[in-house]
Amino acid sequence: MKQKKKICNILFSLAFFLMITIPFCLLDTTPTITSELENRNMTEWPGLHFSSLYNEWYGHYVEDRIGFRNQVISFNNYVTYYIFGEFADTIHMKGKNGYVFPADEGYIENYQRLNIDEELLDNLTGYLTNTSDYAKENGIDFIAMVCPNKSSVYGQNMPDDIHVDLTKSSTLDTLKQKLDAAGVNYVIPDAEFRKRAQEEQIYNLKYDSAHWNDLGAFYGMTLLDEKIAEMHPDIPVVSKESFSLDYREENLELFSIPIKDKIPVLTYQGETALNDGENRKDVSNLPGNNMAYFYNENATTDKTILILHDSFFDHKECYFYEKYREVYFCSRVNYTFMKEYIDVIKPDIIVFELAERSFADDLHAYTELGTYDYH
Repeated sequence: MKQKKKICNILFSLAFFLMITIPFCLLDTTPTITSELENRNMTEWPGLHFSSLYNEWYGHYVEDRIGFRNQVISFNNYVTYYIFGEFADTIHMKGKNGYVFPADEGYIENYQRLNIDEELLDNLTGYLTNTSDYAKENGIDFIAMVCPNKSSVYGQNMPDDIHVDLTKSSTLDTLKQKLDAAGVNYVIPDAEFRKRAQEEQIYNLKYDSAHWNDLGAFYGMTLLDEKIAEMHPDIPVVSKESFSLDYREENLELFSIPIKDKIPVLTYQGETALNDGENRKDVSNLPGNNMAYFYNENATTDKTILILHDSFFDHKECYFYEKYREVYFCSRVNYTFMKEYIDVIKPDIIVFELAERSFADDLHAYTELGTYDYH
């Protein structure tokens, strides 16, 4: 009996030793490794240094390159998801009825109405009001647009243990009240989207949980066009005939479990405008970054539109090709250059678009919102 126990202890010790040493023996020392599993470059060898400052980097190097790393991560993801019904990563959160939502704390608290920042909303309202007034002085129409979070449209599918403080107004409703009082034109389509979502999937079930899908973008652009048409009846509202609709399968991003989602894909069928490099106007002298210019001499109107936007409008330039002679697209981080844009470009219409999630994210870094002056 003692002999058998001794053999078991030796075998156990040997197995434990091999479990520790084999992964280290299989350390991947390839100079540059890109992980498709995590969508990043793995830590590179920092060089040999006798300094405590480098100890942490040596640890990261071993963690990123140790043998069987991907297999262990995948196994952990599988076990966490299929046994405990949760995601092992910190990016996604499982909702009801198969839905997946972003899992960051600010996003969740915004849905719960726990982090409504009145000062930020007042500063944004002040900026949008001043911009609208200066645009009006120059004969330009201004529209603010806020693209809702998925949780504001499909909130009934958020986890049951995440509660909403119904005694408080939501971020979007609070902003609407402030913009109404200030007389600023806006499109904030959360209510319209909730009605539309009863008929169509306008945010994907799982894939790209932070944004609307192509159908959501189409209906959002339709509402924007309808607002513009109130001021410019000659500018037509976007038509589905300008797009072909197809569906494709996508895996949940940044995740090793083969969770598939069937997403709608709208492909623009109209004329492609002349873009950067072929344009008729040099925009390199304009301040800011990510400025793009598009020209279409066969456009429905001879009007110009300037759009400051975030990721919801990425790759959505085609919605404006047919209707506008000139289209200017740039990141909303360029908000402090708005006066120069108005003075130099002299557009007919300005759209300032941002996502609801920015109120709990990067909008706090826009420190000049409340003080930006046009005079």
